[in-house]
Amino acid sequence: MTLEISGFSSDGTGISRTERGIVFVQGALPGEKVRAEVVARRKDFMATNTLTVEEASSGRSAPKCKYYGRCGGCQLQHADYGLQLQLKAGIVRDAMTRLGGFPPELVDGLTCEPSPESWGYRNKAAFPVQAMNGGIATGFYRAGTHRLEHIRNCPVNATRLNDMYSRILDGLERNKYPFDGYNEKDHTGKLRHIITRTGINTGESLLSFVVNGKLSAKSVKALASLGNSARPNTLTLNHNSKPGNVILGTYTENLTGSGLISERLGKFRLMFDTSSFFQVNTGQAEKLFAYASSQAEGASNVLELYSGTGSLTCWLAENCRNVTSVEEWRGAVRMAVKNLEANNFGNVRPLCGRSEDVISGLEGGYDAVVMDPPRDGCNRAVIEVVNTLGIRRVVYVSCNPATLARDCRILAGHGYSLESVRAFDMFPQTAHVESVAVMTK
Repeated sequence: MTLEISGFSSDGTGISRTERGIVFVQGALPGEKVRAEVVARRKDFMATNTLTVEEASSGRSAPKCKYYGRCGGCQLQHADYGLQLQLKAGIVRDAMTRLGGFPPELVDGLTCEPSPESWGYRNKAAFPVQAMNGGIATGFYRAGTHRLEHIRNCPVNATRLNDMYSRILDGLERNKYPFDGYNEKDHTGKLRHIITRTGINTGESLLSFVVNGKLSAKSVKALASLGNSARPNTLTLNHNSKPGNVILGTYTENLTGSGLISERLGKFRLMFDTSSFFQVNTGQAEKLFAYASSQAEGASNVLELYSGTGSLTCWLAENCRNVTSVEEWRGAVRMAVKNLEANNFGNVRPLCGRSEDVISGLEGGYDAVVMDPPRDGCNRAVIEVVNTLGIRRVVYVSCNPATLARDCRILAGHGYSLESVRAFDMFPQTAHVESVAVMTK
């Protein structure tokens, strides 16, 4: 098919509107004319892959990574960075108007804040491991599959991550080990994932092997030798014996070091471990947290939901008189307590539990709520209680424009007005975008 691309979807594909319905075009950009091959037909749309670009966008660029198009990690390396920012702002605007039902004039001026670095920004990478051809294979999954694309390095990963990963690959290729790669079909094999983490501003690094079931002493010793060859500051084993796509299990043991590394965000020094959630783009996280906290600045009492290890909490504690933070992962709460103490904050009350459970037992008196939920967005009960508590200002940090728009629409139904929306490019070269919405009542 020859197609003219008039739109762009939130998963990074071009959109063509034809007499035969909507056509999603992988590898195409708005304003282009492409020759495409149909790969799937459905009742109301078709999916296609770009074969040739007949009329290219002025924003088209050559991908920097030789694995691009096979590895499923990036979707936008064929667009220059300026165009990526425009496309991401458009994704957020479209979600807020089409899904959220907000008037276009409220978001017409929305732009996307550029990342300080568009390459080499990631401070964390997780590499799946599989048994293959009698050996151990690792890399990244191809888009939409669990088939591995073998890679040697990744240009969006920090240099330290690539260095550690390269040393692990060398070890796996040179030596035979008393453990094997994971087979997800029958849940056999020991080594499931390789996790690499680093502090961009501190240079500290963490390496973790995710393993399936109990290992022999010989296997633990071999993994320790392999891991230490990558020279991390700390090396851990994470145990995950459950089938499925969840990477990490609940128990982690230290093989070398304390199991912790630190990072500096602004003036704050923060510790995190193997399982801690920490924004993958350190430089952009600083900008995001500074902005989000400024939207609650001066409040006497702030409620923070989905607070994690206390990264954003530190910004809020500095700008507001009192903060109540809520997080359900107990390990993250313990880490948050340490981070708050290390940064000399005594004005935070950390609570452990699911947000929908904890806040139903809270009394009122909060000036603002700041929440940073997972991709699924807020539990509906959370929004209902926020309204019941009479909290007049909502600062909503989101990594998913669709669920952000849905939840803002529910808040609007309770009388909240959309004051502002701002997008942040937390994930350059991908179609993912972070955003902050502020609603007031």
